[in-house]
Amino acid sequence: MRTISVFVPLFLGLILPFEMIAAEPKVGERQFEAQLIWGTDKEKPGDPELKPVEPELVERLQKVFKWKYYYQVKREVITVPTKGAGKVTLSKKCEVEVRDLGKPMTEVKLFGEKKLVKRITQAVTQCLVMAGDDRNDTAWFVVLTPK
Repeated sequence: MRTISVFVPLFLGLILPFEMIAAEPKVGERQFEAQLIWGTDKEKPGDPELKPVEPELVERLQKVFKWKYYYQVKREVITVPTKGAGKVTLSKKCEVEVRDLGKPMTEVKLFGEKKLVKRITQAVTQCLVMAGDDRNDTAWFVVLTPK
């Protein structure tokens, strides 16, 4: 997984519908939603498991990136204990780890094929987007949103 240096905080009150209902976090825990998204100019993906991304998020991504279509590969909730870490697998090649460094700071690690690809330390109060090139002039995106 090759990464490009594009990290775009998306602000202005991003609200996403959730497909799953996660357990309420315990006192001190934080929850984040992690989405693996594929960007392409092809209208119909070959994989029937891919779902279209919510229009609000597509609009925000299209303001920064060149692709016409965005498809959700996987969506997971990460529960992060106070001063601890949570990790989810979004695909065979993609994992995300989120560590609480004390409010408001968060460390986000992106792993590609079990290797650390990118580490970001910042407050994640709205939405964090990490992106990289893929084959056939497409791209992947990991979108992390606090719940």
